[in-house]
Amino acid sequence: MVRFAQWIIGLAVVAASGVATFILLSPGETDRLRQANEALAREKFELQRSIERLTSADRRAEVYVVEQIKAGELVDGKPAETDLTTLDFVELDRDGHPLPSRRVTIQGTAAHFKTLVIMFDHEHVAMGDALRGKSLALFAGVFGDYQRPVDAVPLEKVGDVPDYYRVNSQPNEFEQKLWSRFWDYARDPDLRQRDGVRLVQVENPSMPMRKGDAWTISLQHNAGLNLKLRVSGEGPAAGRQDEQSPQG
Repeated sequence: MVRFAQWIIGLAVVAASGVATFILLSPGETDRLRQANEALAREKFELQRSIERLTSADRRAEVYVVEQIKAGELVDGKPAETDLTTLDFVELDRDGHPLPSRRVTIQGTAAHFKTLVIMFDHEHVAMGDALRGKSLALFAGVFGDYQRPVDAVPLEKVGDVPDYYRVNSQPNEFEQKLWSRFWDYARDPDLRQRDGVRLVQVENPSMPMRKGDAWTISLQHNAGLNLKLRVSGEGPAAGRQDEQSPQG
């Protein structure tokens, strides 16, 4: 009797397994499983894209050190009072092509790039929001180690929307507000929260420069600025040899 009961139970288990297999392999369940797998694949893809947006870099500029003069050396017949460093500042457009360069001379051998940075809430960056999907930077100016930040040589006009960031040829109200209220954001957390701004700050990435160097300034989508040496050399040609196809 016990063996019979065990046999019946065994048949029931086998039958149940067969039913389960039949259900799993039924057309309706197969479709549901396929849809679930597709949904998981889409979620994984969107997650990867979000991570890429949070960690990738956008706006870039190249800095070439074209000349350096030591204090005491003659400049226009007069001895220089401090070291002088001449830079070519070249911004890159959205496709990575160099824009017209701006040549500036600073006092000292270390260049400080005064930059206004606006960072947005993480969710806007992760979603790829058209206007708040990445950190923004305005290159206000550059100054040397013998100069004050207020004496920085201007690069872009503070308060204006940089051409690089304009979604259309004419900036919209939100774009104008971002830059015109930069200092207000710094003092008003309610205003930042309303406009999805996480942080505003002035950054001054700086490095000692040598003649022939080429440096790259890049902006992380969800963070601040990076200043990296791309080419080291003696003489202008060393830094400008690949200007037409800048490397990051």
